[in-house]
Amino acid sequence: MTTEAKSTAAAGCGFREIRGLVTELGRRLDAHQRSRIAELDLTPTQAKALEELGEPKTARELAGVLCCEPPNVTYVISKLEKQGMVVRQPHPLDGRAKQLVLTEAGRELRLDLLRRMGTESPLDHLSHEERAALRDELLRALGRGEGNQGASDGS
Repeated sequence: MTTEAKSTAAAGCGFREIRGLVTELGRRLDAHQRSRIAELDLTPTQAKALEELGEPKTARELAGVLCCEPPNVTYVISKLEKQGMVVRQPHPLDGRAKQLVLTEAGRELRLDLLRRMGTESPLDHLSHEERAALRDELLRALGRGEGNQGASDGS
């Protein structure tokens, strides 16, 4: 191997391989998530809304978390409301706003969803410590290392 080839290989330091592995893991995690969501006859957006409603939120807050417009959230929440999973209640601090609150059935479905997503995951073979280390390295790679980690979903 020439000096130039060695230098190029060292500079890349397995970049293509890492990119490929991260992409493959992302695809496997996505496929796993889609299959678990389908088991519960939910759409991906309904599942994400259920995940995010562990604590009450307004439609605007939920739209921000889901990265969509409030009218889209209204449509999703209306479907969940018809299924008895969500109710709209007056906001305790803002009389103009309504909070989206899971019903008992909605809380049970949310827990079932979270359990299913954590079962037979592509990361199951990793110990808790290995998953934490992977998370820390991914956060560091994304420039969100120590002190900027935000909330964890616990999975």
